[in-house]
Amino acid sequence: MEEKKLQDEEEVTRRSLLRTACIAGAGAAVLISGLKGRANASGGTYPQVRISNVKDVKPGNAVKFDYPLVGRKNILVNLGCSVEGGVGQDSGIVAYSMFCTHLGCGVDIDKDSGMLICECHQSVYDPKQSGKVVEGPAPNSLPMVALEVDKNGDIYAVGVAGLIYGLRNNLLDGEEVR
Repeated sequence: MEEKKLQDEEEVTRRSLLRTACIAGAGAAVLISGLKGRANASGGTYPQVRISNVKDVKPGNAVKFDYPLVGRKNILVNLGCSVEGGVGQDSGIVAYSMFCTHLGCGVDIDKDSGMLICECHQSVYDPKQSGKVVEGPAPNSLPMVALEVDKNGDIYAVGVAGLIYGLRNNLLDGEEVR
């Protein structure tokens, strides 16, 4: 009898634990979806920085800029087709960190393939697939810069989804871009 009672108490405890875990998981999912893909800035706020204007970024062209701090190189490209996270008339303008997720070497656009390629170990990232690694030793996708376009067509960087290589926080230890 004592053993049966102990077994019933364990079941209730397991159920309570599972119920709590499910509620916590659902809460985390709601919180994460509310971030719209932006990385946690650990209490900081990403600046809103003008990069260019949509009319100045033709398909195939790239613009390099610092964000969210001076020295944090990024590349804005117009892919000429609609992509997830893209902005502009065709939703084809996207931006990514230029620091490879493997060892932090420079990444740049290859005009022939349209891919972002690391200069050191040739990791290849696909800007049409949210900066996903398609070849090479890089362990993660490139951090994507969140963009917004105002009524005049000005493109602004407003956040970063993912942690820039070598940093514990994208907004620490640097001079803010203005």
